[in-house]
Amino acid sequence: MATRVEKLSPPQVEDVFGAAARGVIAMLDDHRNLAGGEWHEDIQAWNGARIRKIMRRARGAAWEKAQEVPGLTVHYGSAQVRVFVPGFIDEAPPALAKLQIQSTPLDEPDPTARLEPTEHTTLTIALNPDVEMSWGKRAAQVAHAAQRSWESLDRTDRLDWNADGRRVRVVQPTVALWETLLTTAPTTIRDGGFTEVAPGTLTTAAQLSRG
Repeated sequence: MATRVEKLSPPQVEDVFGAAARGVIAMLDDHRNLAGGEWHEDIQAWNGARIRKIMRRARGAAWEKAQEVPGLTVHYGSAQVRVFVPGFIDEAPPALAKLQIQSTPLDEPDPTARLEPTEHTTLTIALNPDVEMSWGKRAAQVAHAAQRSWESLDRTDRLDWNADGRRVRVVQPTVALWETLLTTAPTTIRDGGFTEVAPGTLTTAAQLSRG
């Protein structure tokens, strides 16, 4: 994945997270991922292995060049994220391989102490407040939680969520709220330990709630 981070108009970090979540699901649900589709074999091979996601950043001409790499771009609030068709890291196209992985500092929201009721079917993804990660790493973890949540939904839940616009709420909770969410969230993610955190670190929890 890659996030557009322009110097004069950087995105809000929570919008980056939302775009990453929506983008991965959009790719999984894309007609090009259907059997016989041009993305199907690559996505299925990736999804059947130890899934890894990396968030890069781009601006200006590098961002425009990245649009030529197969994938799709999602707009979410102030953020634009492009999700690329999966492949081996050491075989990434030059336009993608040149993009930096190190995160540019973005403004961070205050921790969320309470989830406000929602009138719509919403996927809520919470990040573990006890684990320190760059925003790029957190975006990857949010996207992974979104993927596993999507894959676990039955047909009715998917239809209801689609009808409500695939709403995503990503929160960085207080410790107290995090512990509460863990008691009800059906999806939790433990990191593979490739970067930043130790293998098995609990990073995110997700659940679909109806309005």
